[in-house]
Amino acid sequence: MRKYIHFMLAGALMAGGTAIGKLPPPTPEEQAAVAAKKAKEKEQLEVEKAQLDRAQDRVASRYRKENGGRPSAAAGKTSDQNMPKTTSELPGGAGPTPARPQSGEAHSAPAK
Repeated sequence: MRKYIHFMLAGALMAGGTAIGKLPPPTPEEQAAVAAKKAKEKEQLEVEKAQLDRAQDRVASRYRKENGGRPSAAAGKTSDQNMPKTTSELPGGAGPTPARPQSGEAHSAPAK
């Protein structure tokens, strides 16, 4: 019985693969609809970009007005006291080396 099920399943998979075949090329109406849809999406994207630019300009002008156009005192160099060890080091290549061993922060406890 099990062999029969396996053969039936294999036959169904092979028949399903041949039934899909190749689709006919799209008609000119379908191509025009796709082009119109792409143009509409592009136009919507441009509108959204313009809205985002206006919103960012409003936020920036409000910040300048509230802070007198100068950066805040905390905008200096960020302290690396609470940063992970690897962010405070210069990039030296990929992976651990004898001079720069593997970081223990990125891994769980060793297996027992």
